[in-house]
Amino acid sequence: MMGIMRPEATRPQRTARTRVSDCWPNSLSSFSRRRRAAVLTRYLKGSATLSTTALTMASRTQESETSPELDLVRITLPTLPSVPLLSAPSVFNVGARRLYDYSPTAILKMGTDEGEGVMTALARSILGPVVPEVLGVVTVPHLHPRARHGLLLARQPGTPLVTIWPSLQPMQRADVKNKLCDLVLRMRKRQFSYYGRPGGLPYTTDTECGTAQHTFCTTRTEWNESRIRALQTVAPSIDIDEPRRLALEQMQKETICDDRPVLTHGDLSSRNILVHPDTLEVTGFLDWEMANVMPAYFEYVLARLSGGHQAEWRKELLDVLKNVLRVEAQNRAAQQTSVEDGGSAGDEEYGRALKAWNRLVDVERSAQEYSDRCYWTFEDNSQ
Repeated sequence: MMGIMRPEATRPQRTARTRVSDCWPNSLSSFSRRRRAAVLTRYLKGSATLSTTALTMASRTQESETSPELDLVRITLPTLPSVPLLSAPSVFNVGARRLYDYSPTAILKMGTDEGEGVMTALARSILGPVVPEVLGVVTVPHLHPRARHGLLLARQPGTPLVTIWPSLQPMQRADVKNKLCDLVLRMRKRQFSYYGRPGGLPYTTDTECGTAQHTFCTTRTEWNESRIRALQTVAPSIDIDEPRRLALEQMQKETICDDRPVLTHGDLSSRNILVHPDTLEVTGFLDWEMANVMPAYFEYVLARLSGGHQAEWRKELLDVLKNVLRVEAQNRAAQQTSVEDGGSAGDEEYGRALKAWNRLVDVERSAQEYSDRCYWTFEDNSQ
């Protein structure tokens, strides 16, 4: 896929068909709100699929005053553009979720909401251009409620990892995994003071029975209470008796581990990772719809619980996340011990942390409605 071109900002000549790529600056956030709306208006009005008199635009985010990078343009379209669905082996158009081949530089993703846009913009502010730029939050009012909202996203260059992974040699696979480890470590360095989404919005989890929303939290105690409520809600439906439920609740409260609120992607499938086919540099982290700010252990939990059809990639991803844990454990140990003792102390810290993470997997297996029949949630093939 072609990436959007972003030359230095210049004042474009006044033409009837000025495109976004003709006047794009290094970052959309450098535009004022009014100018961003004006540029996108010219871009969308230049499309033959839209009426120039029926297009309205506005800007809104919960944190726009303090986080300019989250100040997203909102676009209302009179009809769904007459453009083809995006077609590729790694693309799944399921239910209301549809990906459209909007233009050579943009993809229209319908069946999602502003929450994904905010989390994508937040991720881009941390990781940079490896995350797609959100060109606008789209609404088509006459569509079904589940399908009427979407995002206009800049295309990312690269090839889906899922398509080339089987052909990679062991050393190439190790190289890709090391690069993913570095990106996840960068993703986890931003400090937050809450668990949830920007602006006090609730966090979401993707359970076996659909997507659930949970209360925005500001402390580990509130987080524990939130996860215990989720467990109590679903326990009867998955045959969790009271003694087992109480044991899991106690495990949630008493397990001590790194609980820093960090950006968590939530679905690090090989379909959501793009790489350069020659250099194997990671060029895209896609699909932030399940992203939240969550405790540091939660990315690992979600990888352990990911669907059984991804068994091979789940093993590779768990290797990546355990390497992330190992690096973080060694860094913590190095700050607390002498250089001579740092290695062994790091190994001990890693072992303790991994044990704690696996205990919390046991809690979340039930809290996210996975029964004991979901065999893959018990698999942990690497140490």
